[in-house]
Amino acid sequence: MIDDVKEKPCDSSEVLDPHEEISDESEFTGKASPFVYVLVICVCIGGFLFGYDTGVISGALTFLQDDFHMTNVQKELIVGGTTFGAIFGGFFSGLFTDRFGALILALAKSYGVLLLGRIVVGLAVGIASMIVPVYVSELSPKHIRGRLTTLNTLVITFGQVMAYIMNIAFARVDEGWRYMFGIAGIPALFQLIIMPFLPESPRRLVAVGKIDQAKRAIRKVYGDSVTDLFIDREVKLINDDIHTCRSGTFHDFLHRDNFMPLIIACILQAAQQLSGFNAAMYYAATILQMAGFKSNEGSTSVAIIVSATNMVFTIVAVSVIDRVGRRKMLLFTMISMIGGLISLGATFAAQQGFLTLQSTCGAYSSNCSRCVLDDRCGWSISNNVCIATLGNENDIFSSATGCPSQSNDSVITGLLLTFLIIYVASYALGLGYIPWLAQSEMFPMSIRGKANGIATAVNWTCNLIVSITFLSMTDAMTTAGTFWFYAGVSLVLWCFLIRLMPETSGKSLEEIHEYFLKI
Repeated sequence: MIDDVKEKPCDSSEVLDPHEEISDESEFTGKASPFVYVLVICVCIGGFLFGYDTGVISGALTFLQDDFHMTNVQKELIVGGTTFGAIFGGFFSGLFTDRFGALILALAKSYGVLLLGRIVVGLAVGIASMIVPVYVSELSPKHIRGRLTTLNTLVITFGQVMAYIMNIAFARVDEGWRYMFGIAGIPALFQLIIMPFLPESPRRLVAVGKIDQAKRAIRKVYGDSVTDLFIDREVKLINDDIHTCRSGTFHDFLHRDNFMPLIIACILQAAQQLSGFNAAMYYAATILQMAGFKSNEGSTSVAIIVSATNMVFTIVAVSVIDRVGRRKMLLFTMISMIGGLISLGATFAAQQGFLTLQSTCGAYSSNCSRCVLDDRCGWSISNNVCIATLGNENDIFSSATGCPSQSNDSVITGLLLTFLIIYVASYALGLGYIPWLAQSEMFPMSIRGKANGIATAVNWTCNLIVSITFLSMTDAMTTAGTFWFYAGVSLVLWCFLIRLMPETSGKSLEEIHEYFLKI
């Protein structure tokens, strides 16, 4: 029996599937109790808030600029504040952070308070990203555990879509960004009311020696559809799993069959973030303003395409990944994503050229598309050149793009949107989902929790780097250069992955370990 347990991948957050040798019919007849549906609601709220809090900044940022007149560095800090808070969110606990973070943001009167609110929300996002999947996997019945974990992933993308919808809904409301942020407090408050009625997970109760309470928690999950024998065996398996997981140490990563999957997991997480996708999510409305949608309402409305594409193709990825295989799907979609990034950069280059941020508006000369990206500048009606807007308000050209119309405007805009969709769709099919799935299949139970912690830290760190550098990079190396940079980094990481990444689908832990000993 112990040998059987050791063959299974372990997560410190996961209850093992029971029991190959059980004659108890409960394994097949056990049904979820009504309590589980309350659990589903909590999963949906937690995932929704995670997605909403990470997506709402895209549309809100353009309106925040009107009220706070921020520099690009200040914008990057506002965007990166949530990621910075999320890095440390795993070290804290509590149910109040998201509610209070939303309240602070909604009532912010200064840049400092706004930044504080983003960091507090980040703490909540970090907590949600770690606790919700853990709680789901430890409490949900085995026959729907996979579906609930997948549901959490999908609801995150739905939360991002709803954030964009709220951005559009409050786009014409005075100080509408306050409502965009503050509305997140409503589901957070609802979750706060529900959570006290949910039990501690059986795994946690077993870990602290509260065996009788663990049995009652399992009974609450399954109701009367399982026998006491089934519950006793569940507790034993949980206890065996906990002891095995505790036997692993960081020293175990010095062994090649553990070190190599850790390197691959970290490369996967780095590739997920350094592809620039979260720059596209966080700055979607800003990127579309760069593409020619100058009005806040227009850029925010079109930006929902990014989020909706991500949600739809995440659903597709979940549906087909077991049939296609992790390795094949990852490598092919990364090539498609890199092609989308290169094409996106080329289209921006055709529209804006290669002019970086200039010290004066006159230095932009006759390049209107680059001129109007600079908050200090506008296009002169009388002289047909770039001039400072301050003191020349009556001579600034006004249109949807801020520039006189050109014959190729519609073609360039169409290409930009097409390549943006290709980029986002390719990401959602591969890097958006596979790193988390693959790393859960590559480690033995004794070190799986530690490995996931290291890889997740790499993910959040790279996320922070991208979120606080995107606007500065577009100033220093142009929008085209920035997307080409992401394409170059992704290509380098793809080369590593094509050499190292195994196919984990349908493989036993022993087969995967044998692979790592050979490479």
